[in-house]
Amino acid sequence: MASTYKAIFIGNESPYLDVLNKFTQLALIVCKPLRGNGRKYFGSALRFARENRIPVSAPEVYMSNEVAADVIVVSGYPKRIPKGIIHSARIAAINIHQSLLPAYRGRHPLNWAIINGETLTGVTLHYLNERFDDGKIIKQESVKIEKNDTIMDVYQKTAKKGQKLLRNFCQEIGSKKILGRKQNLASATYFPPRTPKDGKINWQEPAEKIYNLVRALTFPYPGAYFYYKKKKLIIEECKPLKTGPIELKRGKPIFKNKCCIVKTGMGFLRILRVRNHKLSEIFK
Repeated sequence: MASTYKAIFIGNESPYLDVLNKFTQLALIVCKPLRGNGRKYFGSALRFARENRIPVSAPEVYMSNEVAADVIVVSGYPKRIPKGIIHSARIAAINIHQSLLPAYRGRHPLNWAIINGETLTGVTLHYLNERFDDGKIIKQESVKIEKNDTIMDVYQKTAKKGQKLLRNFCQEIGSKKILGRKQNLASATYFPPRTPKDGKINWQEPAEKIYNLVRALTFPYPGAYFYYKKKKLIIEECKPLKTGPIELKRGKPIFKNKCCIVKTGMGFLRILRVRNHKLSEIFK
């Protein structure tokens, strides 16, 4: 049942909006339209607002015209929240970040975690301050990254944990003061935003590292790619191999027995599926 506390959500994706709408008076959603495949896979905050008849504001309008609320919830918003907005929240301004802070501050933390071969990540609910992902931690939940998990597998697992954290927070609003703990700055790590060009495969790297890059950038992300006969090929599914045809030249794929294999800096990569193409047609 919704409480009488007024909430504002800032972000373009919608995994937390059902919880916020159920347990608060969701008065405003500050967002921009999601582009491309993000609308289907991450959920559109704008569409949620329209379907539930919740007022919407563009970020640039809201940031210059502060609207009072009891709680401000931020998730996936790429810019710094102004000090005035943070302090306009009568009870709390919080952020939902997809990592176990203080590790993996910054943009695209789940992609980076998979790329780096991590086996554990999570989600953090923390208070906002004037620095990115720096506020006091309210609560965290960990999530295992399995060997075969793609970015969407990990995203969905962290989203469920984040919904749980947000639900508990909303239920506790007003009943007690929710304290946070300072982050250990000595343990903080920061990773920059990724761009589509970052997905280009370097065949000098080990097969395991390339495999991690592929599963970190699968659909709906731009993808890990290489060029074959001037054609850009985006790998959607692959498997690292310790052994393979020793006569292969590094970075030169061969198609044999309905299978594409590439020699890497260490080991081999079996390409199982590429985006929008059939392997048999590419390597015929």
